[in-house]
Amino acid sequence: MPRSAPGAADLMAAPAGRPGTLLLAGAAAAAAALLSPSVVAATGGQRAGEAFLNAVPVSGGLIGQPDTLSPTWRSQPPAAPAASAPPPPSAVGGLRLFAAAACAAAAAAAVRARVVLRAKGKPTTTSGIRVRKPKCNSLRHTSIATFEELTTSKRYEPLVFMFRRRFAVQRGGHITMASRTRRQSGHKYRDFSLHARMYRVIDWGRKKRGIFGTIETIEYDPYRNARICLVNYEDGEKRYILHAVGFFVGQQVIADEEAPIYVGNAMPLDKIPVGTQVHNIEMHPCRTKGGRLARAAGTSAIVLAKDEKWVTVKLPSSEVRLLKKECWATIGKVGRPEAQLIKLGKAGKRRQLGWTPHIRGTAKNAVDHPHGGGEGRSPIGHKFQKTPFGKCAIGLKTRSPRKPSTKLILIRRKKKSGRA
Repeated sequence: MPRSAPGAADLMAAPAGRPGTLLLAGAAAAAAALLSPSVVAATGGQRAGEAFLNAVPVSGGLIGQPDTLSPTWRSQPPAAPAASAPPPPSAVGGLRLFAAAACAAAAAAAVRARVVLRAKGKPTTTSGIRVRKPKCNSLRHTSIATFEELTTSKRYEPLVFMFRRRFAVQRGGHITMASRTRRQSGHKYRDFSLHARMYRVIDWGRKKRGIFGTIETIEYDPYRNARICLVNYEDGEKRYILHAVGFFVGQQVIADEEAPIYVGNAMPLDKIPVGTQVHNIEMHPCRTKGGRLARAAGTSAIVLAKDEKWVTVKLPSSEVRLLKKECWATIGKVGRPEAQLIKLGKAGKRRQLGWTPHIRGTAKNAVDHPHGGGEGRSPIGHKFQKTPFGKCAIGLKTRSPRKPSTKLILIRRKKKSGRA
């Protein structure tokens, strides 16, 4: 009768003096059983390695001996183990490290397989924009953010509060121009519990001077189109700052006059080299408001020139103006430049963001708007478009020439998209 291959229990009962290739094969089979995805997932890589070593004991002659097992070794009684020297520590340690490494590799392969299955062929990094499939008319030509740069969905509660904004409502409580305002609280749209926004307190002035901070998280901010970062400083205090292109979790940032020229560091304008991109620029160094310029997503200003008192800066609107050299700014460009590619797709999304519908002037009566009145679809009746107050709506310069800071503007912003 043909003899079958020895099983794991038979191999474990083999004499210690005659182990060979069959015992090694049994150890490999036991390792394969122990390295199954279920065992790895249940016990982890280290515990599976220990279980492998417990199932296959290491004897003095396990490694390096030839195959001397005879076909009739089953009928012979097990001989008493001969006294032999204990195994060298290097052999035991090497096998233990090999088992742990094999289990870790199997666990990594299982995780990688799950990731590939979840991705379904999609690239791991995209442009930050995802175009929706036109399953209905509201999703046609709609693009949304992928939020792939965010590292957490939880906010830091000590720096968050509910900011109740009042539009067209004065201190007395009476409503003024309620029909002409275009903003409304988003959480009041249809249901008070939906789309409520919490305001994040951001350190615009970078007031923690001379202290290194570590970027812990990159978070979402509903009050702006850019992302924000939570910075943990060396003294234990945490603050929010704007997210710039090139930020990563674990990066060190500092606000100091002698800080290195690196993305995220803040310093006065006279310390920044000419040609450097900056954002979050202060308008007045003595005020506590902090940075006021170049804070939107994907924007940055360029330092053009410096002198003894002023620094020439080109703003994102193409305006070139002078700023005092004591004004602070942050190195780099505000992150998420793809924010301008977002298409809402429907009017309801606009309402959720806090915008009310805007009535056209031609749809009103003549007493309500300069464009109103007439029979049917009549023209506006003026050479140029006008505001509800009768002033020119296109091309009119509304900046006062007597404003003191007008002399600091070297080149006015260029005309874009039909606006002054």
